[in-house]
Amino acid sequence: MKPAARLSWIALIIALSLILLIYAFNRMGWEGALLFIAGASVSFGLTRIFFPIGFSEKNLGPPEETGKKRPVPVTSETEDERDVFIPGRNFEEMLRRLGSDESMLNVILNSMGEGVLLLNQADRIVLMNPSAEKILGITERDSLGKLYLEVVRNPVLADLLTRSKKGGGPASGEIDFAGREEKTFAVSVAAIRVEIEHHLGQIVVFSDITSIKRLMRMRTDFVANVSHELKTPLTAILGYVETLISGAIDDKKNRGQFLQKISDQAQRLHALITDVLELSKIESGGYITSLEPVELAEVGQQAIEILKAKLEAKEIKITQEIPAGTKVIAHRDGLFHVFENLLDNAAKYSPAKSEIRVYCHPGENGHVKFSVEDNGPGIPQGAQSRVFERFFRVDVSRSREQGGTGLGLAIVKHLVEKMNGEVSLKSEEGKGSIFTVTLSSVLN
Repeated sequence: MKPAARLSWIALIIALSLILLIYAFNRMGWEGALLFIAGASVSFGLTRIFFPIGFSEKNLGPPEETGKKRPVPVTSETEDERDVFIPGRNFEEMLRRLGSDESMLNVILNSMGEGVLLLNQADRIVLMNPSAEKILGITERDSLGKLYLEVVRNPVLADLLTRSKKGGGPASGEIDFAGREEKTFAVSVAAIRVEIEHHLGQIVVFSDITSIKRLMRMRTDFVANVSHELKTPLTAILGYVETLISGAIDDKKNRGQFLQKISDQAQRLHALITDVLELSKIESGGYITSLEPVELAEVGQQAIEILKAKLEAKEIKITQEIPAGTKVIAHRDGLFHVFENLLDNAAKYSPAKSEIRVYCHPGENGHVKFSVEDNGPGIPQGAQSRVFERFFRVDVSRSREQGGTGLGLAIVKHLVEKMNGEVSLKSEEGKGSIFTVTLSSVLN
């Protein structure tokens, strides 16, 4: 019903009710009050029956235009309601906070650790995120609109882009970039198409895999070195055994020497396997599980007692100058092996009747330093940065003659690092070496 007709009906009903009220009052006096109530009730009931929408302002206003949606009232949400995940509402809320789809895309690209490069169908750069800027060494502002060959001159990338464009599928490879340090990146290239024939451009993603490649090389080198180190004593043992089998076992003069050689090589093989297993356990985190206050002088003296026979055989004098009561935060067995390997290394390369000193001095920021100093041949400056590498030897032939496995100092380095410390070397050719370990101290 139109608004004008609705108002006419309402006015007519009200007028009729008033006429009936006046007539009843004139005829019946105050009893007409009851008729007034009855008339009002009848009037109200009739209007509710014929006009259920009522008299609100919104129903008396102009009609809504066809096709227009009634605005949805905005209701306030409590904090708890905002925390509830509702897929549609939460996604729209996220877009609203970011501003738009474009803003969300920019936030994602700028937050990525991988470098992203977007090329149009003419192989010109149209987008570059901050990670790609760092990798390629050029800003997005300086590269936009340029051909990718002007920015990245790399045959591997050029080949991947060509393959992806022709084949339509993704292409991947590895690229080495030389800068302050050489880095390796895994590169993935994918063509952007609306349809098979409609090529819009290509997207390039750079992922840094330098650390992964370094670990792979270390593992390969470690396996190769272990194989070589195991092969040497085994070859010697097999050679002496074959000699004895061939008839030398009846040679009373030389068979004892052959058996001694076999024993020496077997001990070397045992030491090598023991060190490899120990190093593997340390690196896996299964050796040092907790740290505690440890008496430094006590552990050092225990290591000296273990090596006493070897030191006496070369008439090497050892002095221990660590004050009693000096405590460090360490792993007791790990600290013992640090002392043992450093003292064993000093004993091997020190000349007969020389001296080895073990002493300590306070470090900075609540640390204690203890050193093992020998009077050996010293280490050349060019080799000092590599002495803690596995199987590295300054003098290979001499080290093997001394029975070294090439893992002692590597074990020291890993143990000290697991105890949150540092190990360093100071050496000069012809003047001996000083290995210094820094650990956190326990203040009394």
